[in-house]
Amino acid sequence: MRVLRRPMFRSGGSSGEGITSGLVPRQGYELGKDVQQRKDILRQAAGVMPDRSLSNLLIDFGLNVASAPPTGSIFSTAAGAAQQPFQRYQQAQQQRGLFDQKLGLAAAESAMAHADKMKELALKGQTSGLIDVQKKARILWNNRRTEQNPNGSFNTDTGEDWQSYEEVEAFVTEKSIKSKSGEYTPKVERDIRIGNRIEFIVDRDSVSPDYARSISETIEDALDGKFDDAEAEDKSDELSGRIDRNQLYIQPDDVTKGDEGTYILSADTTNVGGEYVINKAYFNPQDGQFYVYDGKGTFSLIVLPGQGG
Repeated sequence: MRVLRRPMFRSGGSSGEGITSGLVPRQGYELGKDVQQRKDILRQAAGVMPDRSLSNLLIDFGLNVASAPPTGSIFSTAAGAAQQPFQRYQQAQQQRGLFDQKLGLAAAESAMAHADKMKELALKGQTSGLIDVQKKARILWNNRRTEQNPNGSFNTDTGEDWQSYEEVEAFVTEKSIKSKSGEYTPKVERDIRIGNRIEFIVDRDSVSPDYARSISETIEDALDGKFDDAEAEDKSDELSGRIDRNQLYIQPDDVTKGDEGTYILSADTTNVGGEYVINKAYFNPQDGQFYVYDGKGTFSLIVLPGQGG
């Protein structure tokens, strides 16, 4: 009897105990269990009373036997007394069966919808890495090194130009697998940032990719600290810390050239496409310089280290 008390021989309770501990439940069993649970909930919500049809049959039969006049043998009297109660019993069972069938169908649909949703969420989690790889590969390919784009991305492992999109995707996939964080060489990381910024500018301002690339590359240099004072301790006062990372640059149609070293924001604010913040720095594609906005409509040239003052 002690042997029968061991966990592997326990009856009842939930699966996953004793000898089945650590086993993954079968999906079909789990779905069926979920359907039954939902069916019970629906039955309670509908206020379904316990099945008393058999009790009613026996009561009606007993009353009929007691009140009906004898019609021959005891068997024929009993048969006559049971006829109507049995018909009512059959009808009650049929109605209850149809209702139970509807409950079961509703519960099954609910359980399957829930299971499908869980599969969808799981699939999204599994494919998020793939989508990220494809996005980065597309950015690198669209911004690849060519005669027109000599500073574009290339295969940093070989130093050669990309030959196909498939090569880029394989490169990005391999780097993502080898590194938990999906880190790449500084050159690749830079190309990805530039490419992301190009897409952002093109989508927001409806400009050509080449125009957006010239802006994005210069902005990237500025953010990397290329134009900062190397001896400065507080980078927040340097160009890399002052660039407005949302607006990024001065849209040409928003300004007119003012006095030396200045551009003036259009007085007709309804025609101004950009949003400029006081004391923030912006790249000006018209002359390739950076300007700071004073909040009152004037952009003043920022004299960078090495440019004189």
